[in-house]
Amino acid sequence: MNKPPPGVARFDSAAAMAQALASMLHGRRFSSPSQSPLLDRFMPAINALPKRQREWTYIVGGMSEGIDPRRAKSLDVERIAQWLTDLYPQVPRRCAFIGSSNGAMIHLAAALRAPWLPQTFLCPVRAPFSDPDDVQHGFDTSRRITDALLNADDRIAVHQMHDPNQDRLMLHGMRYFRLKFRRLPLAFREFLLGNLEGGGTLYVVNCTRDWAVTRTSERSVFQFGATGGATEDEYLHGGERVRAFLAHYGSVRTRWEPPAPDARAPEAEWGFDAALRDDLVELAGPMQWRIVEIRFEEPEALSFATAAVYRHWYQESVIETRRLLVDSFMLMDPLTTLEIHAIPFWLLFGVEPSANALQRFLDSTPAFEDIDMTLFSHGTESIGLAPIQRWRVLLAHAAHEGRFTGVDSERYPRDFATFERYGRELAQLKPRLGPPSPLEPAHFEALLAEYGAPFGVQCEAPARPISAEM
Repeated sequence: MNKPPPGVARFDSAAAMAQALASMLHGRRFSSPSQSPLLDRFMPAINALPKRQREWTYIVGGMSEGIDPRRAKSLDVERIAQWLTDLYPQVPRRCAFIGSSNGAMIHLAAALRAPWLPQTFLCPVRAPFSDPDDVQHGFDTSRRITDALLNADDRIAVHQMHDPNQDRLMLHGMRYFRLKFRRLPLAFREFLLGNLEGGGTLYVVNCTRDWAVTRTSERSVFQFGATGGATEDEYLHGGERVRAFLAHYGSVRTRWEPPAPDARAPEAEWGFDAALRDDLVELAGPMQWRIVEIRFEEPEALSFATAAVYRHWYQESVIETRRLLVDSFMLMDPLTTLEIHAIPFWLLFGVEPSANALQRFLDSTPAFEDIDMTLFSHGTESIGLAPIQRWRVLLAHAAHEGRFTGVDSERYPRDFATFERYGRELAQLKPRLGPPSPLEPAHFEALLAEYGAPFGVQCEAPARPISAEM
């Protein structure tokens, strides 16, 4: 696939998930989020470095994805949108997805053989030698970047996200700006008009998860912290786990001191900005597209519903549901999941809340013969990180064998070669039986409405405007 243009990160959920789905629609496995054979060849050598050198290599590698602050004012949002649409085969489709990033949703789209257009993408901006714990400085020095991004394109909202817990290494070298389309870029319009059949269905993925923010303009906010292992209250007010975390990393602080929040907004990475709906309704009218909303609050709620939809679909296709494939953040391959007839269960991160979600799922379903699990490494002993032994206990639920896929358990959570290794090991899973026939949209909607309800997942044509305004 083509290298992304400046201003969008390959290590982000949206870019990786779009590439994973596009690979499946092209009939190819998704084996490398970097999409760089040269970088992937260096990964094993990087993994062999001592801990501190590994961390700095990770920081420098991430910083290379960022743009210079001076380029923010000329960010080409349309070029980024075009890159995203160019990932997909240009063929007529009965349905398409647009909206929130979500790994479980990628598996639903794969079952329908449908593309997905992300509302949100990450624009990293270089800020070398930054202190991730000096939140106020990060906020103050980024205001001009926020203004430049707002001026670059009036169709976007800017969510600066600062998470010194889970993004600690990356924040040594960059600032995170998640940009949300509030109006459709031309490339998205042309893609939908050229590929979604008249009378087809447009699924709007609406994750309603929000977060306390400091508003910096009508179209911009500053979000401190993010969904994961630590709570919103811990980010904003501290606590024993925060004190221990900061002490572990040698900080003189006992808590963070972010700007006071004064509003709530869609969560930067996962939340949906409802302003986009006006353009979708306007575009859908002349084409007689149905707009169907898939609505949920917690990202992993959709994982439970997706697993149930897959189980029913497989059983209708006379496929035995003996295998579970657990994804972690961007480490996934929809084609392999379908080819080995595995039930997918996507986890947000390698944190205790995600481990608890998997535990609840395993406790509520008949035992799988085999469980294969990827495990995303973000490089930090973050608050709420689930230790490797916790994941081993979950793998032990398999009746025959539970195994890590692409994980060096001795180096986790600094196992950076997993980004290259997981794809190779997924490719070795056997037997490859071929994907079942695609789900029909009407049947999919009925299944998702039935199996999603217990987990707070709704699938319906909304009779009211989508909520969660910016």
